[in-house]
Amino acid sequence: MPFWHEHIRSWERRWQEAGLSPLPKVTLAPPDRPEDFTLNVFSLLKLYKGDGSALTKAVLEPLGSEVAGYELVKGFLNVRVSRDFWRRFLTEIQEKADQGYTKVQALAGRVAIFEYPSPNTNKPLHLGHLRNIALGQAVSALWERAGATVRRVNLYNDRGIHIAKSMVGWLRFFSPKTPQSEGKKGDHFVGDCYVAFEKAYKTEVEALMAQGVPHAEALTQAPLFQEAQEILRRWEANDPEIHQLWRKMNDWVYQGFEETFHRLGVQFDRIYYESQTYTLGKAVIEEGLAKGIFERGADGAVWVDLTSEGLGRKVLLRRDGTSVYITQDLGTADLRYRDFPDLTHSIYVIANEQDHHMQSLIAILKRLQRPYAGAIYHLSYGMVELPTGRMKTREGTVVDADDLLDEMRVRALDLMDEGTPSHLREKIAEAVGQAAIRFYLLRVEPKKNIVFDPAESIDLKGFTGPFLQYGYVRAHRVREKAEVQGERVGPPPETPPLMPEEAALLRQLYALPSFLEAAAVNYNPALIAHYGYELTRCYNEFYQKLPILRAEEPVRRFRLALSYAYEVAIQAVLEALHIPLVTYM
Repeated sequence: MPFWHEHIRSWERRWQEAGLSPLPKVTLAPPDRPEDFTLNVFSLLKLYKGDGSALTKAVLEPLGSEVAGYELVKGFLNVRVSRDFWRRFLTEIQEKADQGYTKVQALAGRVAIFEYPSPNTNKPLHLGHLRNIALGQAVSALWERAGATVRRVNLYNDRGIHIAKSMVGWLRFFSPKTPQSEGKKGDHFVGDCYVAFEKAYKTEVEALMAQGVPHAEALTQAPLFQEAQEILRRWEANDPEIHQLWRKMNDWVYQGFEETFHRLGVQFDRIYYESQTYTLGKAVIEEGLAKGIFERGADGAVWVDLTSEGLGRKVLLRRDGTSVYITQDLGTADLRYRDFPDLTHSIYVIANEQDHHMQSLIAILKRLQRPYAGAIYHLSYGMVELPTGRMKTREGTVVDADDLLDEMRVRALDLMDEGTPSHLREKIAEAVGQAAIRFYLLRVEPKKNIVFDPAESIDLKGFTGPFLQYGYVRAHRVREKAEVQGERVGPPPETPPLMPEEAALLRQLYALPSFLEAAAVNYNPALIAHYGYELTRCYNEFYQKLPILRAEEPVRRFRLALSYAYEVAIQAVLEALHIPLVTYM
């Protein structure tokens, strides 16, 4: 992975001034090498006709005393930098950590709108939503660290057939019960109504099929489905009785969602509601019909033919005039552009089940010549499954987010040291439990599916969020103990001869800006998660094998500065992944 740290930029400027072209590409040296950096000079080697000595002189002379040793291996020039190079690096971390070390400028000037988690209001947030939220929070935080202006928005899918089903479920199986009367969070209560509907609906479909009705017809002929369709029709006709029930049930859900969002530290700059944007979408569809972009079928349904884009035909309005998901998405896209006219990127965090839907949305907006169509990016992510298989809301087998958060908090309490102050135990357990979930969901590339294992996710010695948290706690304690002894962390006056553990940690620390940038540019928090793990592994080896506060001067001051540099770096990693910081574990 290339580096964009100011030191390397300085090297590049000196090479350019010396007339060197093409410029060497700088990466960390492989772990089995004693040097610090590897310079890829294959192209230059050809220009120098294989003369390694002349090539080495041309590349290293502009760097002067910063190079303490080197070895040319084929097209790779491995370089060990001077101890003074590392002294200046540690000094810069202390003096301007947020100027090019923990914050970079790769995305400066971008204005990005992140939409997540966009839940339906017919069920509680579940494990899949937790991955959505983790990605939305992490990638948006990475974009901010890379210099972008970020706005976070949420869209409540608060109308449509699924919401109508939960309303029928309440009317048929729960009325006049309320979340308060049942002692349940509102979103969980409404989710129960939805599951009850689906179970009864499945029984009706099976009964019709037993009478010889084809499956596709049974799905629409089932009395409960017919009732839900009638509820939806009456809702779109502004039936006051239906709207009153709809508002009451949605309010139950919103209150439940807010409790979970608050627990997760989720905040939005703007909230949209499908019930308010679907009419805007209908106006867009009328515009498309007038321009001949869309077509109305003989049954009254409105379609768009996207076969030339390889997307087939897409329905935009049902034959009874009711809207579908893409109806409101068209309206929301227009409204968002009016709200944020300076946006350069509109990022939708949506599961890969909606890949075709998002491709169709972008294609339609391009046909309508919307100026923001090219700004849309679908941050697509894979499913989260359990060791027992895929979750299914309609069968009541989904892992609710609240339940999983509670479970992980209990697991964290069980692992906690008995010496942990009693007044901190619950707070720390909550932070550790959330770290376990978030890191496990982010350590895998977004496009890949995940099988979530609660026990593995909280292993303090594994590839986990709590492992990183514990590294931060160690470094924080080192600094606290030093301050108790009357010593404040300061720039090291010199760098003593490096031990292997010190050199390895320095190299990893130096890589932070490039990983922050790569994770942001590639919408991939897994890069920074893996980096954080390797960084903490290096710090633990340094911490366990070398004394810090018991070392003699000047080694003591150097190692204290090195430990503090890790504290700065891992804090940036944890914040980028939206993992809570703790100072005691």
